Amino acid sequence: MRFGTEFGLDLEGAWMPRDSRSTVLFIHGNRHNITRFKEHYDLFESLGISCFTFDFPGYGNSRGRPSETSLYASASAASSHLVKKLGKGPQNIAVYGCSLGGAISLELLSHSPAGCLITESTFTNSLDMANFLYPFLPWHRFMPRRFTNDSRIQTIAIPRLLIHGTKDLRVPVRMAHTLFKTASDPKELLLVEEADHVDCLVQGGETLQTKIGDFIERHCR
Repeated sequence: MRFGTEFGLDLEGAWMPRDSRSTVLFIHGNRHNITRFKEHYDLFESLGISCFTFDFPGYGNSRGRPSETSLYASASAASSHLVKKLGKGPQNIAVYGCSLGGAISLELLSHSPAGCLITESTFTNSLDMANFLYPFLPWHRFMPRRFTNDSRIQTIAIPRLLIHGTKDLRVPVRMAHTLFKTASDPKELLLVEEADHVDCLVQGGETLQTKIGDFIERHCR
């Protein structure tokens, strides 16, 4: 479905309704589009939870150019579409962000209500990521600190579940510990043994999937 015109956007979204009060607003990461996350959609289906997801401007069939501003705007458009067009109550929405999608989720929740937040493989901020990937360059001298997740997570009061793989080579697990430490209660941290950046659901198996379902059920139904 197309949506986002009231935000000046032309975005592609996918709506997967189930007979449930709770709904997941799923926000994917930087390197993929909505066709990549079948494991997540299958999980939400098995839990009987509705899901709405979308592509950022310039991703998949969404038109426009990606930028930090347009990424944030697309998430706002998706949240608005869920509430105003699909009739979902904010208290019944679980925002689930993967990697960069976690950063977009945190910005969204700084101004839009929801029942709970789940992040998966999310980083602390852009400067920390640059220092991790290229530690020999003096990034602090010329790179602005963007996607300030370590700051934003402190300002969000809804329940948060942070998921991260212990073998993540793209976003080190220490960043999950930092985010968890800086977040206020209520919060939970789930470390998935042997999981890398993109396979937490696979490595975590039924145990992780059950915990995700229980978390959403406790806070969004």
